[in-house]
Amino acid sequence: MNRKRTSIGYMSALVTMTLLAAGCQNHKPAPVQPVAVQKQEPSGSLPSAPEQDQEKLAEAAMPPQAPADPPSDSESKVALVSSEQPKPEEPQRGESKPNTSTKPQIEIKTPYTQEKPTLLGISLKTSTEEMTEKLGKPKNTFMMEDDADPITVYDYTDFLAGFNQKNQLQFIDIRSESIDPGLNGLKLGDPVADVSKALGKPDSNTSLVMTYKSPGAILKLDIDPKSQKVNSIKLFAE
Repeated sequence: MNRKRTSIGYMSALVTMTLLAAGCQNHKPAPVQPVAVQKQEPSGSLPSAPEQDQEKLAEAAMPPQAPADPPSDSESKVALVSSEQPKPEEPQRGESKPNTSTKPQIEIKTPYTQEKPTLLGISLKTSTEEMTEKLGKPKNTFMMEDDADPITVYDYTDFLAGFNQKNQLQFIDIRSESIDPGLNGLKLGDPVADVSKALGKPDSNTSLVMTYKSPGAILKLDIDPKSQKVNSIKLFAE
């Protein structure tokens, strides 16, 4: 009887130890997850911008460039072939219109002929004194530099007159359609068909230029190839 109780107690203790061992294996501790450490940027530094943003910032920091120098006034005046005139400024409300009676009053007594070439009734080699006595003082004067013979140009707005060092007229350049050059009614802007009617057959005729030669002088008419109209009239010493 005592042996039977001892065997039962021994087996109970063995079962208890087995259960405890199984319980310990089922309750294993969870593995520890590693903590991610963020890398901190040093204080005071800014993230670098993309290359395009850096270029924009560099352009914004650059000082504005100065505009290119405009062409000098003398360069525009020396272009004698130009017949383009600046438009007068419109008077503001309450202001009177500018007086246009200051333009020289031109009376043509000797119109152009090939035997006696004139323009505006004025022949070449006319002196500066005779010019100002007849037409008054010019609006402006400027120099055309030339190593052989510098030319002093009188600007009368509607036309230019150039004088050599001897104060003799070397050329006249018509610049306005509103002025009568004394060519038997022919003016700037007239059709090329009217040239021969007013002046006769030219000595030279191309699609761009018509010329009339006289002793010591040449009358040159430039033709606009598109409109077929006269866009330049010049009389100059040969």
